[in-house]
Amino acid sequence: MNNEDELLLECIEDVYHALDKALLKMKKIRSVHVTKLETLAEDLRSQRRIFEDVSLPARLIIEHLISLQYQAGQVALETEYLRLSSSNVCAVKAEEFGLIKVLLGELEITWHDSDYFYFFYPDKVELRAKNERSSIKLFFSIDFSLNILGKFAELSKSPNVKYIHPQIEQQ
Repeated sequence: MNNEDELLLECIEDVYHALDKALLKMKKIRSVHVTKLETLAEDLRSQRRIFEDVSLPARLIIEHLISLQYQAGQVALETEYLRLSSSNVCAVKAEEFGLIKVLLGELEITWHDSDYFYFFYPDKVELRAKNERSSIKLFFSIDFSLNILGKFAELSKSPNVKYIHPQIEQQ
């Protein structure tokens, strides 16, 4: 984890602790606003897990999906039994124990980070189960950007990464 990541994680923790303290004060209040703040606290826990609980390749995918969410990018999905044409990224979460959830339109996909190998291409990523029984392909409307790849210089050293397209390595 680099200095920038450590600072981001520290700030996320500060905000989370302040929110948690406020939620304790509101414990007996029944309001939609309290529910909204509880959801925000869960989102902050998810953000923290992105730094702490998932592998480097999974984090790259998560950060790219989040950037697509804010740039109005789209993602298509292909598995053995399911195909989804281009859809908006509605939510990206890292749950406990490296479980990653992505909401594409109305479809939620979930994978356990440690159970998959990652294959990176400029405009897509393929996740193959280590037991070779399933795979997930995510096709991006916006390629991996130079600035996001620069943050992940150690990607090729990750044991979960099995392939990086030469075009990405040259960037």
